[in-house]
Amino acid sequence: MGALSMGGGLTVAELIRREDPDGSMAELVDMISEENHILDHLTWIECNNGTFHEDHRTVTEPSGAERSYDEGIAGEAGVSELVTERTCMLNGLSQVDAAKLKHSNDEAGQRLMEDGFFLRGMTKTLVNRLFNGDRATYPKQINGINTRADYNDLDSAYVFDNAGGNASSDSNKTSVYFFQFGAKMVNMIYPRHDPTGGGPLPIKMEDFGKTIVDQTGTSGAKKYPAWQTWFSANFGLFIHDPRCIKRIVNISTTNIDGVDDFAWHEDPMINAFHQLEYNGAGCVIFCNRTVLTQAHKRSNEKGNAFFSTETEGEGPFARPVTRFMGIPMERVDQITDTQATVTT
Repeated sequence: MGALSMGGGLTVAELIRREDPDGSMAELVDMISEENHILDHLTWIECNNGTFHEDHRTVTEPSGAERSYDEGIAGEAGVSELVTERTCMLNGLSQVDAAKLKHSNDEAGQRLMEDGFFLRGMTKTLVNRLFNGDRATYPKQINGINTRADYNDLDSAYVFDNAGGNASSDSNKTSVYFFQFGAKMVNMIYPRHDPTGGGPLPIKMEDFGKTIVDQTGTSGAKKYPAWQTWFSANFGLFIHDPRCIKRIVNISTTNIDGVDDFAWHEDPMINAFHQLEYNGAGCVIFCNRTVLTQAHKRSNEKGNAFFSTETEGEGPFARPVTRFMGIPMERVDQITDTQATVTT
């Protein structure tokens, strides 16, 4: 028997699996759901140069020099640099043979469910790229935080080592990130004149309805009717001021021995907190479930002045939010427990 291809297209078998015996849409248990609350805090700006955004930042500034009468000083000048970041295109296509949907009691419901899968899956991809995008290896991607030298070197002023220089070489690490969003700090970017760019729901969808499509591999010779939905997100990451991101690295998630694998501790976070710019304006802390669980436990310890947990929001949107020094800590499941060790 030939292998069943999963995920390449919506099959009749998959349609039937999504229905209860009475033909109604089944309530699926989403076993791959994630929390990526960074989307709640992203700020967006339109590119000022087509699909690229440019800005200048100060590199050095004149400091002046003392002198005596009849003694000269050397001329000075401020130096700036031009920073350019590009956007990328993330797209998806849902294409379902119209005849397949006729086997369902709820054609519209099946399409809606499939569209939801695309929206959730592509959202995970977008968030993953913010941290792990690697343009050197995959030129169509953006550069994520973990692949930028400013945040991937212990010699950087923006990196704080949870292991104190004694981390093992195992890829069993995670990180905590301080982001300061806002004007001239950190922003997401979208292409100029893109009417669907940015916003709280960056993955946009366009329903193309039922159209005639080419059979795969037939070069247009054979066609059939299919329902199509197109998904898109055009985005980039612009760091106006590199001081507005801090990364606590080398937090071990397994083999904790206190020798070269160290559990998360708040001391490096305290150090990072005191290095925040602009009085911490726009700051949010992002970490995964592993670290947030430990921080939540810290908030329940008597006498702990660094952490607190309170229920925020109302009704179905209410949820507990842990804060460090008043800064919200948000869970981002795309921050993995298998990061490589950061060294000098």
